[in-house]
Amino acid sequence: MTTYWAELDTNNVVTQVITGVDDATIEGIPTSDWYSNFVGAPCVQTWIDRDDKTYAGIGYTYSYDTQNFTSPYLEPVEPLNEP
Repeated sequence: MTTYWAELDTNNVVTQVITGVDDATIEGIPTSDWYSNFVGAPCVQTWIDRDDKTYAGIGYTYSYDTQNFTSPYLEPVEPLNEP
């Protein structure tokens, strides 16, 4: 099974989402630590198929308290009025 990992910057904003493996450890290292070491930044798992979690995208912010992502697009954009 495939897993997805969000790389975070120093403000917990997602800079990329990478595809990974569904293993508890890689080379004896916990998976989240392995991916963090691999990209050189904190990585947290994101789920594409869970109704109770928001799938991460670039620019989304991660909360360690809720263990979820917030979209930077909080308000819907109004369509342009065509003449």
